[in-house]
Amino acid sequence: MRLEPVDLELLSKYKTMNIEELKEIIDFCEEMNEYSHENPNINVAKNVLEIKYKERQEQLELLTNSLTSSSRIYRWISSSKAVIKQFLQIRN
Repeated sequence: MRLEPVDLELLSKYKTMNIEELKEIIDFCEEMNEYSHENPNINVAKNVLEIKYKERQEQLELLTNSLTSSSRIYRWISSSKAVIKQFLQIRN
């Protein structure tokens, strides 16, 4: 599907907005236009909003995985240090 020049302008404009701004634009356009499913502004904004939600979800998953793995490593290192300290105390 090829986008029209107007759609490309809208796309570049909407990509610079954050999720809250996009929601406001969509709500405003839907209130002003009873045939909102035919309005290209709403369709472009909804598509960009969906992409932003997917990007946000991917970032959250990446951060969660990073936090989880770093916590496991930290726990493993801490446990190893505790075992070594106990061994040294018993040895002395």
